[in-house]
Parts: sequence; C-alpha cells; structure tokens
Amino acid sequence: MKRIWILLFIFTLPLFAQESKEYKLSDKAYGLAWDGVNFWYIDTNRRAIIKINEIGEQEIYNLGLANLRGISFDSREGKILVVAPKQILKLDPNSGGITDKISIPLANVAGIASVGNYYYILDLDSGKVQIYDQSTSLLIGGFFTDRTRPRDICYGRDSLWISDSADNSIYRYDTKTGKITGSIKTNLRSVRGVLLSGSKLWVVDRENKEIKNIPFIETERFIASGEEEFNLEVTLKFKLDSVSLSKAQIAILHPPSNEQQRIRGVKFTDSSYAPSFIQRNRVHLKKLSIEDLPGEQIVKYKFSSKNQFIKYYVTDDYLDKEATYPGDVTPFYEKPQEDIKLIPRDYLDLIYQTRQISVSISDFKEKMKENGIPVQSFRMIRFDKGKPKSIQDSLSVFLLGYGWIPIADLGLGSNTDKRYFEKKETDLILYQSLNLKNSISPVYFRKDSNSEWENLPAEITYKIK
Repeated sequence: MKRIWILLFIFTLPLFAQESKEYKLSDKAYGLAWDGVNFWYIDTNRRAIIKINEIGEQEIYNLGLANLRGISFDSREGKILVVAPKQILKLDPNSGGITDKISIPLANVAGIASVGNYYYILDLDSGKVQIYDQSTSLLIGGFFTDRTRPRDICYGRDSLWISDSADNSIYRYDTKTGKITGSIKTNLRSVRGVLLSGSKLWVVDRENKEIKNIPFIETERFIASGEEEFNLEVTLKFKLDSVSLSKAQIAILHPPSNEQQRIRGVKFTDSSYAPSFIQRNRVHLKKLSIEDLPGEQIVKYKFSSKNQFIKYYVTDDYLDKEATYPGDVTPFYEKPQEDIKLIPRDYLDLIYQTRQISVSISDFKEKMKENGIPVQSFRMIRFDKGKPKSIQDSLSVFLLGYGWIPIADLGLGSNTDKRYFEKKETDLILYQSLNLKNSISPVYFRKDSNSEWENLPAEITYKIK
C-alpha cells in the first residue's frame, strides 16, 4: 500500500484537543472519522483515505477502490471502517493496512456507524439505515431516514446523526425507533461528512474543502444552532392623556431573553428609565412626577440579540406522563366551560389539527383558548439575509407536560411531523404579552403603584446597527 505524507500546516496546540478551528482538506472529501488522536476522511478522486495527525500532517493511504464513501472508527476493535461496494474494510489506524473484509449486500453506501455489535449502514439508493449484526453477519432491519439526500451517518450521545445535503442540516435519530428527535442547521452548502466527538460536532464542507466545527446546544427539549446576531435601536412614540402625571409610572417591556434569543445590553437614552420587573418580565421603568407633561412621548433604547435556530421535539417521555399546568401559566389560558380532561398526547394532536384548519394566527389562538390551552402572543421582526423583511404577530402555546413551544408559522404539509416545532434564527421577538390578551405595544402605564397596568398603543420604528 502506497503512503504519501503531505504537510499542509502546523498548529501550536495538538489537534486532538479539537478546538473550534477549520482544517483544510483535499478535493472531493467525503465522510469523517476520529480515532481518538487523528481525523480520517475519504478522497473519492484518489480512491484513498487520508489521516490528519495531531500536528496537521496529512498521510494518504491508497486503497485503489472506486466509490469509497463510508468511514468510521470502531472503538471496540480499534479499527478504521471503510465501506466500498458490497464490502466493509477494516484498517489498522497505525499502518493503514487492511486487516479484514466483510461482505454486505449493499452496492451504494453513503456512510457507516459502529454501535456495539451492530453497524448502522446508510444506503444511498434507498435512503434507508440498514442494521448489520456482526454476530450473525446478517442485515436485521433498519428504518427509512425520510431525507431527500442523506450523505453520512455517525453515532454519539445515544443517537444516530445523519447529514442531509438537500438542506445541509444534521438530523438526530432515535436508535430504537428510527424517529427523528431533532436537527442542527449548518448554514453550509455542501456537507459530505458528519462526526460527533464528545461535545463537538464536525462536518466536511466539500465546497470550501474544510472540516468545520458546528456549534450547537442540546437539551432534553430542543437543539439550538445556526446563530445570528442583531443590533437594534428602537424608537417608541405614544401619548399620555392624564392631566397630572404625579405618582404615575411608565414601563417598557424588554424583548424576551430565552433559549431562542439572548438579549444583551439594553440601554435607554433617557436615564430616568431604570431596570425593573413586571410579572417576572424585565422592563425599564420610569416614575413620573408633577414636572412630567402629558401628550406625545418619545422613548429610545437599543439592545443586541443573539438568535439561534431552535428545533423542539416532543418525545414519548413527555407524552406518556401525567401532568397539570403550573401556576405561572394561569394568566395565559381560560378554563373551558366543559371540563375537558386530556393527556399530553391528546393536546399535541389537538395543536397539530388546529394548525391545519386555522386560517390565521388569531383564528388559531381563539381555537386554543376554546380548548383551554395556554397561549402567549408576541410580535417579531423577520429578517432575510441580515435585513428586516417584515413585522409579524405570532404566538407560543404551552403543551401540557412539556412547556412553551413557538408557533411562528401556521403552514404545515400533510407529511409534517406533529412533534416538531421550530423558531428560526432570523425571527427576533420585539415583545410578548403579559397575559392571554394581545399586547399592542411594549409600553405600559399606571396612574400609581396601586393601579393596574394599562397597555398603551405606540408607533414602533427601529434601526439596524
């Protein structure tokens, strides 16, 4: 076997530290593996596999076989697995020599993942994950990915992860059920390999000939990725009609800060507005005096927001447990006249069906109210390529046993999974309601500290900084 050393570049820190760097690849790179020390990938032009060691050197192992696509590391045997038409090759990671060959009845494989005694093989022709049992040397089942152009597969965090070059996202699958349980957006154009190693997600970006680290956050409820940052300056114009404003207060709601968007650096031009809270919501509050005049008011403030693409997925763990609404959602729903008793699974079906038949967000909200489902309205700016495209009203619903989930758009295809909910990184929520009523602006006013807060209409303009 011919081996060639190529010195592309040298790092001051070892590669196995897996820093968030980008590593240059050769042409036609495909697949990605990690043996604990080195990255490995396939060069389909050379019909070879290539190792990147801890100081950045690349070593080529020519295999001389066409249509090499799948590559993985079997930690149990300490071997590199490479898939060619109708065979799996086992290679020694030290010498690159072939130590064993396994015949398989699959001619066009996109990727392979080793999990215990099984190989999960991604069949490129059918888009199906085939499960190969090493003890019996048989294919024992599998599942269809339902992806348009699946390209690679890996295993990590008790899940299978499959890249799809149709939308260049990474989809997480339950190994037992074969169902999608989340996804990660990459913002790339040509993903040809995927690797989950520890807390790091790496992909092969064929277009730019690089291995790239894709930052993401994974929890039991959602996966967040694809971050965008926005800096806004907001101007509010509103009127105060009171003759005397002594002891009155004005509160300006902050944009909500949560897993979907992280709000930072909220600063008001008028220093008399001070940070405070209304019903656990952050606001800037101004206490008025006899010197303040009624009539038109202008308030300016600025903030930055880091937004992420959030994909929520409701698993059976949430749907099969008994649950009741927590006390803090009481302001966001009305108990129906009929005592409707549903389990979380019923509520999920009801939300899905209502999205299908509703003609507008307001229509959807009314139907949710009728069924006693908590609803929180919000107004958001939708961006396109960094520029504001539109301002839209939308909402979140509280799924019993699960929590708040966004309904940014009603549109659903007949094949859409009812367990999926998402909010895009290009959607920035300006403000949300304090109760079941729609908030008409982020401006609230009360005559004194013992009075109720009144939501005032306001003209809202903003600049992107």
